[in-house]
Amino acid sequence: MSYHDEILKVFETLKASETLHVRELAADVKAIIEGGGILYVFGAGHSSMLAEEAFHRAGGLVPVYPIFVDAMSPRVKPEVASAAERAEGTAAGIFKKLGATASDMMFIASNSGINPAGIEMAQLAKAAGLLTVAITSVAHSRSMPSRHSSGSKLFEVTHRVLDNHLPPGDALMAAGTARVAPGSTLVNGWLWNSLVCEVSQLYAAEGKVPPVYVSANLPGGDHHNESLQARYSSRIPLL
Repeated sequence: MSYHDEILKVFETLKASETLHVRELAADVKAIIEGGGILYVFGAGHSSMLAEEAFHRAGGLVPVYPIFVDAMSPRVKPEVASAAERAEGTAAGIFKKLGATASDMMFIASNSGINPAGIEMAQLAKAAGLLTVAITSVAHSRSMPSRHSSGSKLFEVTHRVLDNHLPPGDALMAAGTARVAPGSTLVNGWLWNSLVCEVSQLYAAEGKVPPVYVSANLPGGDHHNESLQARYSSRIPLL
C-alpha cells in the first residue's frame, strides 16, 4: 500500500463521514460573515499551517483572521514551540489581543487535541460568545490523556467538530517499526476548502457573490481583492 492509497482512503472516509458536518457548518459560517463577523483560525506546531492555508489565498474567503504565533510554530526550535503549546495560560494573552466578539467564529486545528494552547483558545472563545470549531483527530484524542489540568480535550470543549479521521500520531505509513508520512496538512486543507466551497455555493444559490479572493495574477484581481479587503482591514491587521 502506498501513501497515495492511504491518503485516498482517508479522503473517502472524510467524504462519507464529514460531508454533512461541513454542510451544516457552512450555514453557520455564512451567517457569521453576513452578520459582519470574521473567522479566526488558530493552530500550534504544524497545525498552524491551516491558518496559512485559510488566509489571503486565491479562491479563499476574505474575512479570515489568521492567528500566527511564531513561538508555537515550526519557525522556532521544536522545544520552544512544544513548551509554548503545552503551557497553560499562554492562550489568554493571545486571545486578549484579537479583539474577538460574539459575532465572530473561532477554528482551532490540533491533531492530538490534548495540548493546553488549543484547549484554552477554544474555552476562551466560547466564553466570549464565539462559535467554536475543532479540526482534530478524535481517535488520537481518545487514545491519550489531556495535558490540560481540566482533563478536557479539544473536541469536548468546542461547539462543532470536524474530525480528520487520522490515526493517533498522524503518520499513515509503516516502515519497519517506524511510522512515517503524516496526513494532517493535506486532510485539514481538504476540510477547510470543502467548507469554503459549501459556503460559496450557499451564496451562489441566492444569486450573491461570496467574499472570496481572485488570484492577483489574473486581470482585475488586485482591484477585486482590495475592495473586499477594505471591508475587513480595520479588524484584520494583516490586511
